[in-house]
Amino acid sequence: MNSGTVLKKIFQRPESLKKEPFRYCPGCGHSLIHRLIAECIDALGIREHVIGIAPIGCAVFAYDYFNFDVIECSHGRPPAVATAMKRLMPDKIIFTYQGDGDLAAIGTTETIHAANRGEKFTTIFVSLLTPWFSKVALMKIGLFGAAWDGAIIPVTAISC
Repeated sequence: MNSGTVLKKIFQRPESLKKEPFRYCPGCGHSLIHRLIAECIDALGIREHVIGIAPIGCAVFAYDYFNFDVIECSHGRPPAVATAMKRLMPDKIIFTYQGDGDLAAIGTTETIHAANRGEKFTTIFVSLLTPWFSKVALMKIGLFGAAWDGAIIPVTAISC
């Protein structure tokens, strides 16, 4: 390397992520998705106005990693909590971060009703393709029968 070369830093931790090592399982996509969410929040300059809502399960660890307010709630209930938060604090930007078991199984009704009412929050639906859990969640909502073949369900974002 030339001694006159100046290196430019092009990759750094987003301000919306705490300096905390992730403790998710190897190969899990939560850490990557957390980073993408944090980068978007930083790019939009909304960190001081954001409140995240995470249910029990792996998603609950979000409060350890995001550098903004995150509320924990019962399994399947993030849309109900998001509805209350948005109605109490309409100037805040509210999002839910839910896995397949939470949103596609126990929380399906909450999500459908919030969307039907036109609630003003964003739901980030994370399906990490855990074969057993995704199979169970999808069978509960009737998308696949007992002969489920392991079809891939993409990470999806639903804006209500």
